[in-house]
Amino acid sequence: MRKSAPLVPRVVSDIAGVVGLLCRFPFDQLAIGATGDMHFSKILLRIFELVVIVFAARWVATFLVSYSIVKLPELPTQILEHSLTALLAGPFIVYRCVAVWMEKSLKEMRNARREVVWPVVMIFVVGLMMTTSISTWIAYDHYVDSEVAFDDLAERLKTEVVRRMKVFEHGLKSLRGLHEACEEVSLAEFRDYCQVVDPVLNFHGAMGQGFIRRISHDERDSFLEWAHQNLGEDFTISSVKKESPYDDQLVICHIEPLARNRAAWGLDIGSETNRRQAAEESIATGKPTISAKIDLVQDELHQNGFLYLLPTYRIDMPRNTPSQREAAFNGWVYMPITAELALDGIIQASDGMLDVEVYDDTAIAPDARLFRANGYRFANPEEAEHYVPHFVKSYTLDVGGRQWTVKVSSNRNFDLEGDYFQTYVALTAGGLLTFFLAVMVWNMSSSRRQAILMAESMTLDLKKAKEQAEDNLHRFTTIFDNVPVGVNLLDVNGRVLKTNPAGLNLWEAYSERQILNQSLIGQIPEDQHERVIQSLELAAGGKTTSAEFQMIGFRGTVCLVEMHAVRVGTAKYLGCPIQILIALRDITDQRRAENDLREAHDKAEAANQSKSEFLANMSHEIRTPMTAILGYADLLAEQAHRDVPVKDRLEYINTIRRNGEHLLMIINDILDLSKIEAGKMTLETVPTRVDLVIREVLDLMQVKASAKGLDVDATIETKIPKLIPSDPIRLRQVMVNLVGNAIKFTEIGRVRVRVRYDQEDKQLKMLVVDTGIGMTKQQLERLFQAFAQADNSMARRFGGTGLGLRISKRLAEMLGGDITVTSEIGSGSVFCVSLKVDNIHDSNWLDPADAMTVTVETDKSEEKSFKADSQPLQGMKIILAEDGPDNVRLISFFLRKAGAEVTTVENGRLLVEKLTQDGTVDGELMDPIPYDVVLSDMQMPEMDGYEAAQLLRSKGAGFPIVALTAHAMSGDVIKCMDSGCTAYATKPIDRARLIGVLQRFHPHAMAAAVI
Repeated sequence: MRKSAPLVPRVVSDIAGVVGLLCRFPFDQLAIGATGDMHFSKILLRIFELVVIVFAARWVATFLVSYSIVKLPELPTQILEHSLTALLAGPFIVYRCVAVWMEKSLKEMRNARREVVWPVVMIFVVGLMMTTSISTWIAYDHYVDSEVAFDDLAERLKTEVVRRMKVFEHGLKSLRGLHEACEEVSLAEFRDYCQVVDPVLNFHGAMGQGFIRRISHDERDSFLEWAHQNLGEDFTISSVKKESPYDDQLVICHIEPLARNRAAWGLDIGSETNRRQAAEESIATGKPTISAKIDLVQDELHQNGFLYLLPTYRIDMPRNTPSQREAAFNGWVYMPITAELALDGIIQASDGMLDVEVYDDTAIAPDARLFRANGYRFANPEEAEHYVPHFVKSYTLDVGGRQWTVKVSSNRNFDLEGDYFQTYVALTAGGLLTFFLAVMVWNMSSSRRQAILMAESMTLDLKKAKEQAEDNLHRFTTIFDNVPVGVNLLDVNGRVLKTNPAGLNLWEAYSERQILNQSLIGQIPEDQHERVIQSLELAAGGKTTSAEFQMIGFRGTVCLVEMHAVRVGTAKYLGCPIQILIALRDITDQRRAENDLREAHDKAEAANQSKSEFLANMSHEIRTPMTAILGYADLLAEQAHRDVPVKDRLEYINTIRRNGEHLLMIINDILDLSKIEAGKMTLETVPTRVDLVIREVLDLMQVKASAKGLDVDATIETKIPKLIPSDPIRLRQVMVNLVGNAIKFTEIGRVRVRVRYDQEDKQLKMLVVDTGIGMTKQQLERLFQAFAQADNSMARRFGGTGLGLRISKRLAEMLGGDITVTSEIGSGSVFCVSLKVDNIHDSNWLDPADAMTVTVETDKSEEKSFKADSQPLQGMKIILAEDGPDNVRLISFFLRKAGAEVTTVENGRLLVEKLTQDGTVDGELMDPIPYDVVLSDMQMPEMDGYEAAQLLRSKGAGFPIVALTAHAMSGDVIKCMDSGCTAYATKPIDRARLIGVLQRFHPHAMAAAVI
C-alpha cells in the first residue's frame, strides 16, 4: 500500500502557491470603503482570511484522502487532494469575495444578496462535488485497469518461474527413463546421453546432471572397488561435513559435465541435512523434490543453489506405496541448480515493468531469498531503498515439494505508465464548467463565448474525424492494391464487383473492366463447381471458408488456387447488399514442389529397400560357402573321421577349396564394383582375338553346363574383325558373367553364343542366348541397378549376389560398348554385348570357318617346373615377416617343403633389427646379408612392410624384397613398388605362384641372369 508524502510540508507548499496568486489579485477593488479610500489593513486581513481558509481546507482534504478514501497511486491521489481542497475552500472564498464586493454598494443592492450570493455558492458546491466525484471515479477506474495489468504481469512472472522449474523436471524424467530402461548405465552411456542432451545448454541454470546411489556402510568397500573399475581410479567419496551422523551414504556416481562439477563427483550428499531430507522425501513420494537453499560445492561464485532430485526405481517392481517405492528404489537422478542462473531473465516476462523476489519459504526473510531481479535500476541507491511501489503481490508455489514464495512488485516503469489523462480532462472540464456557470451568473454575456468555443471544438473534432477517415481509406487502398494475393469482391451470385492487380493476374485480364460482373464459377472446371459454390454459400451465411480448385484464366492458363472467403456486411441495410470477399492464391508451384518432394522420398525409400535386400542376399551368399568350409574343416579335425578313406578326405578338401574359391570370387566382385563405382578401375588396350576369348569362356563353363545337362556352343554368323583393341581379361569377365547367368537360369535346353559384325552400326555384337525362365518387363527395368536382381525374395531358387550384371554393364561401357537384353517369360533371354569397332583393315578380317581354330597354349611353366622339381627353393635362405601366426605356419611350411631355410619375425621393426649389425633399427646393415630374399607382409603392427622396405632401401639394401599383400587393387601394387619392393605376391596364398615368384631370386637364377 502506498504511503502519502508528509502532510505539513505539502500543505505549506500549497498555501505558498495560493499566496502568490493572491498577491496578483486586484484587492484595491475589495478594500475600498464607502468613502472610496483604500485601507491597507483591510487588504492584509482579507489575505489572511484566504490563507486560513486554504490551509484548513488543504489539511482536511489531505487527512480524508490519506486515511479515509481508498488508496490510489500518487498522481490520482494528488488530483483528489486538490479537488477536495477546492471543494472545501471554494464556497468560502466565493462567499467572502462576494461579501466584500457587496460592501461598496450595500445600500443600493441590499436586496440582491440572496439572488446573487447563494446561487453562486450553490453552483460552486454542486459543480466541484460532481467534478470531484467523476474525477475520482475515472482515476479509480484507471487504478483498477493498472491493477489488472499488474496482476496479469505478475501471473506471467509466476508462470515463468513454474515453467522453468518444469523444464528441469522434464529433463530429470528423461534421465530417469534412461536409468530405468537399463539395468545399469555405464559411464560411457551416461556421457553419450549428456552429449546429446547437454544439461548446461538445454537446462539454463543447471550446472550439470548426474546419478546418485545409496551405499550402506557394509557396501562401501565393494562400491569403491566397483567405482574404481567403472568410474576411474581417482574416484573417492567426500562429504559436505567432516563427520556424518548417518550410517549410509548418498554418493554422486555420475555427473556431467565433469570438468565444472569435479568437486561434486563422489560427494556424499547425505552428510548434509538439507540435501538428505530432500533425497529421502523424494523416495517416499516418488516425485521430483527440491532441496532447501544450499551452497553448491562446485559453484565457485557461491550463488544461491539447490538440488533437484528424482528417484529411479526398478521397472519390474510396484511403486504405489511408500514401502513399495522404498523396496523398488534404485537411485536418484539429479541436477545441481543455481537460482541466479535458473531464473535469470524472467523479468523479461513482465517486459521490465515489475520487480520479483523468490524465497525458499512461505515467510519473506532475507536469509530465505533465492533470487531477486529488478526491472528498473535507480541511479541513487537511497532512492531505491525509499521507493514504495504502487502494487505488491505474493504467490505461494509448490515447487518440487517445497513452498516457494514469489513476491512481485511494480517498479517505476510500471507506476509511471498509468494513463490518467482522462482524469485531468474530467477535472479540467468540470472545473471550467463550474467556473463558466458561476461567471454566467455574474455576466450573462459569457454564454455567447461558450457557444462559440463549443462550435469551434466541434468543428475541430469533425475535421479530425474527416482526416482520420481519409487516412484510413488511403491505408486500405494501399494494402488492397499491393497485397500479393488476388483479392476479389463478389456478390452473392459469385460475380466480380472489384479486384486488385494480383487478382487481374490470376484472371489473366488486362483491366478491372474486363472481369467486372464475370462469374467466378465460369472460370472453374465443371467437376469442381459444387465445392466452390458450397464454400461461397457458407461464406455468405457468415462462416469463413476455404477451398482448393483449378482456375482457368482468360488466356487458357490452368492453375491450382487456394481460396479463402468471408462475408463483408450483414443483411441488406440502407440498400447495401451482402458481399463476399475472397482471397485467391496461386499454389501450383507449391503443390508441384510437394509432389516432387514426395516422389523423391519414395525413390529414396525404394533405394534403401533395395540396398537392404542386397545386404541380406550378400549375407546369405557369404554364409553358405562359409558353412561348408567350417563344416568340412570340423569333419577333418574330428577323431572319428581320422580313418576316413583318402578319397573322401580329398573330397572334403576339394569342397573346402571350391567354397573358398567361391568366397574369393564374391570378394573380387565386390572389389570390382567398388573400383568401378569409385572410378578407379583401369583397363588395358591390346590386340585381342574375340573368337579365342569366346572359346576360353566356353571351355571354362563347359563343366558347369554339363552338370546341368545343357549344351553350350558358339557360332560365328558373319565375318568378324580378327583382332580388336580391347582388354581381353575384362572382356572375358563380361562373357563369363553372361554365360554363367544363362546356365544358372536355364534348366532345359541350351546356351548359345552368337557373334556377328554389324556393318551398318560398325559394332561387334556377342549375343548370349538361353532357353531359361525369362524375365518380365518390370524385372528388366531393374536388372542392372546397383542393389537389385530380377528376384529379390529370400526364397529365390537360383542364388547369386546380383553384382555380376552390374559389373558386366559397367565394364562393357568402359570398353566402349553396352549390354542390352530382351526376354520373354518361359522362353528365355538374349543378352547382347556390343562393342564399337571401326577402321578395320582388309587383312584384319576373320571368316566364320577360320574362327576358334588356333590352339591357345597356356603358360604352365611354373607348374611344370614345380612338378618337375619337388624342392625348387633348395639352398635359399628366406626371412619371413608376418604377424599372423596361422599365416606364418602355412607359408613357412610351403617354403620349407620347397627346400628353403626360413627365419620368421613378427613385424617390420624386428625385420630391420634382424638385418642390422647391432640389432637396432638405426644400425648399419650386415655385410654380407645372411638371407637371399626378404618376404614381408605389408600390414603389420609397430612397423608395417611399407615403412620397413623404405627403411632398408634408405640404408642401401640391394637384396630382393617380395611384398605379401591381401590388397588386390592396382594402386596397392604400385604402392608396394614405390616403397622399394622388388616383386609381390597376393593373398590368399597360391603355393605354386608364390614359389615361382621366389624362385626368380634363387642364387643360381640370379647368377645366370648376371652372366
